[in-house]
Amino acid sequence: MIRALRAVAGVLLLVLASLLMVVGLVLCLTVVLLPLGVALGFLAVKLGKVGVRLVMPRRADVQRRLEGSVRIPEIRAAVRRLARSSRRPRRRFRKRVGRARRRLGKRLSS
Repeated sequence: MIRALRAVAGVLLLVLASLLMVVGLVLCLTVVLLPLGVALGFLAVKLGKVGVRLVMPRRADVQRRLEGSVRIPEIRAAVRRLARSSRRPRRRFRKRVGRARRRLGKRLSS
């Protein structure tokens, strides 16, 4: 039920975004209304992004289906480990990039 409502809301937002984009393009044809047309175009793009996000399935739903579809216990355990280990990749990546920059800076300075 909720998925259907999300999909309907997403489609309505996409239709509204496309109409706003057309109106924004028409307004951009005149020099006087160009700023209003550009602002309306940006608003249409933002609404389109929200609409697409509502139409696409949520990450939790995808992971739940992936875990449920796997029948072999070893593969299911690997999927769970992967889901658990992917919670902090940004922090680890930032640390690795920082270490690499420091090493590179030391090599370049000497």
